[in-house]
Amino acid sequence: MLPIPYPDELVYSVIARYHLRTNNESPKWTLREIYGTENVIPTIDLPSHLEELAMRSELQGMSADDWLDQHTFFPYYAPFLPQDRTIQLRALMKSSNGSGIHALVGITASTIDRLKQLRFCPSCYDEDIQRYGEPYWHRIHQLPGVFLCPEHQMILHEITEPLADRHGLTMLPISRIMFRSVPIIESLPDKFIEHLLGIADDNRVLVQSSKPQSLFDMREVIIPKLFEQGYVTVARRIRQQKIEEQLVRFYSPELLDLLESNPKDRDYSWLALSTRKARWAIHPLRQLLLIRFLYGSYSDFLGRSSIQDSPFANGPWPCLNRAADHFEELVVEQCVVNRCSDTGRPVGTFMCSCGFSYSRRGPDCSEEDKFRRGRIKSYGPLWTARLRKCMQDGLSYRAAAKVLGVDTNTVIKYAQSDMVEPVEQTPKIKSSIARMKRTSFGQKARKIRVDWEKRDLELSWMVESACKSVLSESNFKPIRITIALIGKHVDRLSWLEKHRDKLPVTMSILTQYLESVSQFQKRRVRWATEQLAGEWPIKRWKIEKLAGLRSGYSLEVSDEIDRCISQVSFLNISTGSEGTSSWQH
Repeated sequence: MLPIPYPDELVYSVIARYHLRTNNESPKWTLREIYGTENVIPTIDLPSHLEELAMRSELQGMSADDWLDQHTFFPYYAPFLPQDRTIQLRALMKSSNGSGIHALVGITASTIDRLKQLRFCPSCYDEDIQRYGEPYWHRIHQLPGVFLCPEHQMILHEITEPLADRHGLTMLPISRIMFRSVPIIESLPDKFIEHLLGIADDNRVLVQSSKPQSLFDMREVIIPKLFEQGYVTVARRIRQQKIEEQLVRFYSPELLDLLESNPKDRDYSWLALSTRKARWAIHPLRQLLLIRFLYGSYSDFLGRSSIQDSPFANGPWPCLNRAADHFEELVVEQCVVNRCSDTGRPVGTFMCSCGFSYSRRGPDCSEEDKFRRGRIKSYGPLWTARLRKCMQDGLSYRAAAKVLGVDTNTVIKYAQSDMVEPVEQTPKIKSSIARMKRTSFGQKARKIRVDWEKRDLELSWMVESACKSVLSESNFKPIRITIALIGKHVDRLSWLEKHRDKLPVTMSILTQYLESVSQFQKRRVRWATEQLAGEWPIKRWKIEKLAGLRSGYSLEVSDEIDRCISQVSFLNISTGSEGTSSWQH
């Protein structure tokens, strides 16, 4: 029977202690007793065969999921993976076929090296012997980026002698005279120690979280904080240069080099990918560095409230159209956030499917703020129909205003427009309306005023739909998204060319989709690579020809071609029939 695992002990360590207790001459004998086969390589971080281990260990209350969550690196990597791959990773670690585990997680393709030697804290070593009668390998000490013990604030050590081979088991001997060890790093500057202690503690909080969050799409999680700290423009574009400069200044280039996480390539660095729409899995260490930079620590990040998570809390939001049956019900799914040019505060525009839209200045400070309406930007057909009915029923302007939740002047304005046929009013009201319509002698009739706010909101929906339609046509050769292309798609090119200053919501959405020449060429390269997915090895000239690239394209496009070729080659060699559609970094 396997020994009972200690707190935060690796599965590898439990097997090593079992091997020592049974006094087996060969590690293969131990593996055969534990797994039923000797064709298993003991893995430190993400072991497989956990179902077999749980069944043969005969430890009551210890299921395969318990071993996986409490004694492996699974809770370290899982929060930063897509949901489907998290489920697949759990299944692979339980199964007897773990050949594709590291490729699935992205460790094999990562630029952060895997752990080569097991580490231990000298103070933990002494305490474990006093408390349990023997030492063991702690999971927290083996995680990437952990150079100091978060409990004792000491530099970790690694054993130099004796060492086990690839198929063996490295023990942590019970006496100091039985082995030699050295610190994993000779010395650390004082300015590094505080950061490294914080990173170690963040790692500990991450793996011990009982309800881990889904952090694959990191941009959606941190965008409110980026807004708050001034890293996002009014058009919702990330100030990549500014955030990179501040992050490097916060940690220092030397510390980031030590952690193999210096964002040197601004256009395609891990930092740029973390703040864009999620397409690739980013290494947890780097995501934790970004979280610590923005929030102070991972604990503070987890403790943020829903109101801090977004300037207007989390949707859905209420529709404040009094003419609708769903008045004050949480049915609004879309909110566009901009910055007030005068105060710098966030301004949210909430658009309901009934056509009613309104805005208010944030951030929200309580749940009641959800029902606070600032400015009405569009009334929609339901409100208009209700106004028409009020007029047909003979209600006064003041009574109609009370029913519709607006002031009397608004009712007068829309009742006398083309939207609603005018109705008979009292003589006093009729005379006042006549005075409003009367023009002085020789004065030209007033021009009809265009409601640009309403036009802006309606056009923004059309533009976003057109952009998504262009991007979704994966079976056809990609088309570069430009203002001219989208303008022709929605048949509003003249508006987009001549009246951009009157269409802030539309332009903020459109700028998220516009592409530079290099961005478009890189998208064509990725599309061409997908079209050639059945071929291997993929030739560079085939990608260039299929993507329509002419000689003289930029260096970043060339790097994208190299990356695509190397990724496809890696997937074919490492995973065989197993495939993954995500690029790992």
